[in-house]
Amino acid sequence: TTPVVRANVDDTVDATGTINAVTTVQVGAQVSGIISKLNADFNSTVHEGDLLAVIDPRVYEGQLLQAQANLENSRANLAASKANLVNAQAKAVQAKADYDRATDLTKQGIMSPQNFDAAKATSASADAQVKADQALDQQAEAQIAQQVAALNVAETNLAYTKIYAPIDGTVINR
Repeated sequence: TTPVVRANVDDTVDATGTINAVTTVQVGAQVSGIISKLNADFNSTVHEGDLLAVIDPRVYEGQLLQAQANLENSRANLAASKANLVNAQAKAVQAKADYDRATDLTKQGIMSPQNFDAAKATSASADAQVKADQALDQQAEAQIAQQVAALNVAETNLAYTKIYAPIDGTVINR
């Protein structure tokens, strides 16, 4: 005896159990340390790129400063090595000129064989010193490359003290 009415039919579903995330992403840190700042906790909604946490960066900042200082020290060593090489090359030129003069004087019978041998040895020693200084120069350049690599590692580790959200979502565990 009731008139017909058009309306929506509501259907309710009840369920029990545990709700699981469709996609779970583990977020971790590349470096260890004390968390100095936590920007997200349980049930926090985060977006890709949000800063979630900061590990105390002081140790890593110190390592970065040390790496920068080591690089500058290596550059100074290279400059000193180059100066030593130029000095050794100049001494080698002088020793070669002395040896050439001694050769001419010995052929003329003016210089003793002992003085000639000393000039010859001095010239050979100066040439050897040039080669040694060239090797030290190469070693100093290699140390610079090594210190640049150490600086890059220190910069990377410092950057790893900031932990960012890799995707949009909700924090379900800490």
